[in-house]
Amino acid sequence: MSKQAEKNKLERQEYGSHERFSPYGIMASYGFSAKKALGQNFLSDMNIVRNIVDAADVGTDDLVIEVGPGLGVMTALLAEKAGCVIAIEIDRELAPILEPLVHKYPCLQVIYDDVMRTDIGKLIAEKREAYPDLKRVKIVANLPYYITTPIIMMFLEQYASILTSLTFMVQKEVARRLVSPPGSGEYGAISVAVAYYSDASVCFDVPASCFVPRPKVDSSVVNMSVYPVPPIVPRSPDNMFRLVRAAFAQRRKMLVNAISNAAFPGVSKERVSEALDKLGIFRTIRGEMLGVKEYAALSDELFE
Repeated sequence: MSKQAEKNKLERQEYGSHERFSPYGIMASYGFSAKKALGQNFLSDMNIVRNIVDAADVGTDDLVIEVGPGLGVMTALLAEKAGCVIAIEIDRELAPILEPLVHKYPCLQVIYDDVMRTDIGKLIAEKREAYPDLKRVKIVANLPYYITTPIIMMFLEQYASILTSLTFMVQKEVARRLVSPPGSGEYGAISVAVAYYSDASVCFDVPASCFVPRPKVDSSVVNMSVYPVPPIVPRSPDNMFRLVRAAFAQRRKMLVNAISNAAFPGVSKERVSEALDKLGIFRTIRGEMLGVKEYAALSDELFE
């Protein structure tokens, strides 16, 4: 092994002591190249990594699921702080970099698969059986930009009842959309979903210069504290989200037209107008002005 390769591997083992380290050096020592198709951008600032773990408030009684561990920089810190860590990585070529961490941390398991095809519920159940002291389940991830929304919605829709929080690094623009209130330009269907399932906030921004390779946009870290039970629960959440999707599919139209155009059985334009009147909502309003409470009430009124 060359002196440079030895230096790179030493840096790989000691990155926790550096504010800045070289992902390129780590990748070079293992013969690995970042894949643009998988949205691989690796953090090069250890201070940011620590801030993400702090934002997730990781403790010894937590089961942490990390999506996309990449070079394992945050994985190692999570394994030091959490009771148990499951890291899900789609790129099997990262195994030579990640497997040494598995040997170092008995609480760490790395699964090489697509998180969208992984049975998260089964994994959580198995770990809780093996580690009875685990009290909370937290998701921590530096998400690839191209699949951010599907991953977030999967966790919220399928696993909200067993999750405590989600802490994600996402594109800055997406972060604002996730937490935006009704009436804002960024507000959309996913904003309603996030507000329904969690109390979400932007923790801090991360400039593009903190990544290797450097992306074209800045990022933000978002924390979602998942409600044990949503504070506003319609009779049918599925029906409510059908309304939400219909409203934002034609967001420039008045809500009464957007919903009636969706052709829900038995829901005519007149019926929508009557429901809005009953709830004290202007007939001329657009869907982007309604929050979770209003969508829940309208859903109950239209689909009773």
